[in-house]
Amino acid sequence: MTATLAELYVKQGLIGRAREIYRRLAEQGDAQAVKRLSELPSSGPGIEVLQRLLERVQSRRGKD
Repeated sequence: MTATLAELYVKQGLIGRAREIYRRLAEQGDAQAVKRLSELPSSGPGIEVLQRLLERVQSRRGKD
């Protein structure tokens, strides 16, 4: 578990995995990890998009 691996995850869009690594590093007292955790994008907007998509799929299924 290193910051380098976490950044590779960020570049691949795997923010959750990166966040987990940074969280563990932060718990070990890594101040840079604490800072980077606060900079990572939130998964909130992505979840909202998926929820809207699910609602559309469900509404279309009801029409069939």
